[in-house]
Amino acid sequence: MRFESYIWIRPEGRGTFLESPIIKDLVESSAADGMSNFVIDLEACPGMDSTFMGMLAGLGIGFRETKKGEISIVGTTVKTRSSLKELGLQYLMAIEPTDGPWFENMDEARGNLVLLDQKSEIDREAHVLECHEDLCIADEGNLHRFRTVLDMMGSEITPKASPRQKSSD
Repeated sequence: MRFESYIWIRPEGRGTFLESPIIKDLVESSAADGMSNFVIDLEACPGMDSTFMGMLAGLGIGFRETKKGEISIVGTTVKTRSSLKELGLQYLMAIEPTDGPWFENMDEARGNLVLLDQKSEIDREAHVLECHEDLCIADEGNLHRFRTVLDMMGSEITPKASPRQKSSD
């Protein structure tokens, strides 16, 4: 749902490699059109796979590098919040922030959502690889978690190439 100064995105059901390209496309095309604030509402998303979390990491990395946008994650369960923080995503986006241009309008946003087009032209294998590499870029400690996936998919990421400096947020 597009509001004046932000876009509200709410995946329904488990966040997986199937939905992540659709969300990535929406955020990237909206950012190219000048939108800079995105709220990803996980209230109806009881869990996420590593590709979905890697997609979030990649978006956060992109905004941090360009300094032209931000992502807020709301509606998390204890488990999803813990998973995001365990992978270092709190350095790339606000997780359960208590303010923002959208904060007073959460109920309105949740009540006026529309379904996204479920099509994506993204190469799924390349998307899965990129998302896992982004998790390793987000936090060097993730390299050991996803080394097998990276190796199986032909990644060239190495411990020396993977870490980017975390901001001191």
